Amino acid sequence: MEKLFQFILDNYISAPKLVSNIDDVYKVIKHTLPFEIKNFLNDNKLIVSGSMGQGRKSDCPWISIMNADITRTTQSGLYIVFLFKKDMTGFYLTLNQGIKNFNDLFKNKKYEYATKVTNYFKEEIIETSFSKSEIHLGNFKKGERPYGYEKTTILSKYYPSNEFSDLILKNDLIELTKIYSYISKHFTTTSYNDVIKQILASDLPIMVDGDIAINEIKNFVDPNDENPFGFRRKLIEKKPYVDITKSFSSLTKPKIGKIDYIKKAYKDMKAGLLGESLVMDYEKERLIALEREDLASKVDWVERYADGYGYDILSFDVDENGKEKKMLIEVKSTSSRVDTEFYISRNEVETSVKYKNNYCVYRLYDVYAESPKFYEAYGEVSKNFILDPVTFMARYKFPEKAF
Repeated sequence: MEKLFQFILDNYISAPKLVSNIDDVYKVIKHTLPFEIKNFLNDNKLIVSGSMGQGRKSDCPWISIMNADITRTTQSGLYIVFLFKKDMTGFYLTLNQGIKNFNDLFKNKKYEYATKVTNYFKEEIIETSFSKSEIHLGNFKKGERPYGYEKTTILSKYYPSNEFSDLILKNDLIELTKIYSYISKHFTTTSYNDVIKQILASDLPIMVDGDIAINEIKNFVDPNDENPFGFRRKLIEKKPYVDITKSFSSLTKPKIGKIDYIKKAYKDMKAGLLGESLVMDYEKERLIALEREDLASKVDWVERYADGYGYDILSFDVDENGKEKKMLIEVKSTSSRVDTEFYISRNEVETSVKYKNNYCVYRLYDVYAESPKFYEAYGEVSKNFILDPVTFMARYKFPEKAF
């Protein structure tokens, strides 16, 4: 490794201005050195890649080491990266984050919030031989990518040209990968963006507003209020089962424009609560009409207690012989038209399979209209709706002779 790093320092500035895959410096940064590091670390979870830019040669080439469970791109997440100074007088080994992600999330406040997240991790990491001081890659200005690298660096160690050895590099790499591995274990159940938002929760007005909004929504329905939304009773109109021929694939199409996710979450949750409230009214009245006031009094809005049931409302039905059975009702509401696609969780789908003889989806539409409408779909969700996955985890299939 020592000779390869020194080769880059000695030859990068004189390398062609346009990136060329036949250039020796390119081959070392893109293939040879990542291959050496990958072999040394011997961890299948780690992805090692190098870049000197696309088109024109970058001022600061890099070689990254990423935990696949956290990120597979240097544009976001947490990773280890070797960063070379612009004048090639040395390079840094750093624990870093993707500045582009901060730009996508926070726009003109990206550096402010990136620095706060960086400082949080610096405070959390106590014992280390690495520096917590800011790195200096060159005289870069705000808006230039290397300037962002400086602001997102958590830990670093600097190696001046001709003043490092193979042993030093490997020992430092082992130490930093241990720190990285320890931190990575805390991200097994949440995304890195969620971690960022938790760190910045007290600093971001939109997130404080979001928490307040969500609490308002959760507390919107008084458990003792039979008609919390103030709507007149008998408002939902039952329609025949609708043959939904469209799949959910339109959800995967790119959306144009910025989405206010807090406002959308508030609107969606309010529509959902309204729909569930109306179904509660409908079910009670249906059972009363069947002269089963005893069952009407047992209709329960279970979703208000917890999210893990796999359905929203516990109700009952009565057959021709007067025999009663439980109904597990999942309510899906929309303010849009009848054929609007909707999201459904794995837990809800699996619950419909387990209790297929008792499970039913009430699909409400035009929920804010004077007379909202709905149809019923009994049994397994997959038997009544076309289920299309809308999220995938993709991994690049490296050619066998990539190196």
